[in-house]
Amino acid sequence: MLNFISRSYKTQFQPLTASFLLYKKITEQYRNPGILKKIHSILPDQIIFQTNKQDQLVSVLKWFKNDFMNWAPKDVMCKRCINAHRSGSQMIPMEVEVLLGSSWKVRSFEIYNCSTCKYRYAFPRYAEVLKVAETRTGRCTEWSMLFGAILNSLGIETRLVHDFLDHCWNEAKLDGKWFHVDSTLVLPFSLNHPSYYEENWEKKYKYVLAFTADKIEDVTQTYTLQWDTVQQRRLKDNDKNILNFTKIYSCLK
Repeated sequence: MLNFISRSYKTQFQPLTASFLLYKKITEQYRNPGILKKIHSILPDQIIFQTNKQDQLVSVLKWFKNDFMNWAPKDVMCKRCINAHRSGSQMIPMEVEVLLGSSWKVRSFEIYNCSTCKYRYAFPRYAEVLKVAETRTGRCTEWSMLFGAILNSLGIETRLVHDFLDHCWNEAKLDGKWFHVDSTLVLPFSLNHPSYYEENWEKKYKYVLAFTADKIEDVTQTYTLQWDTVQQRRLKDNDKNILNFTKIYSCLK
């Protein structure tokens, strides 16, 4: 059936199918006891032994951003040239080449080259949460996929959210309700501030989708104060894609 859907909507949906498969594979790891056990083992005891889930969530947000993860910038300056000229006057931008990975496990390789000193290094874009935990480096996708695994290892049900513009984050379920959680932001904005992106980054949404291993959900209304405008964007394109999204996601393996 997946082949049928892919053929039927090849031009329109093929790129999304690859993204959907990635998010499905990421969130399937949130249900793997072996993976969650290893993820749980990296957490500090003072976080593990907290009993209030909301306090625990706040603590892990602070630890994850301030002490554990490192941000991978898109505009990279050559460290070797900077170290050779410690005055800081030699800020040499590195050229980047992106190579596609062979499977969802490694989405791509970013190969950085310095034209001045010929220094070269690679940044693999892993989708296996244990690999991300090992490297402790990434952008919003790596941060959100690992943070989701960490919260699930603590017994806080968590899913992955993507705005299909340029950002990923999480939602965590507390007392039966989903809350916005973004480990890349600072508190208080990283917790339960769903309109942050629209108000501060001028986001113009069409779809914001939340992913678990077996379900995709349109959560756009949670993140916009301009729902009428979002609907107009969809109507302008005669957009009824959410039904197709659900069909595609349910057939992915």
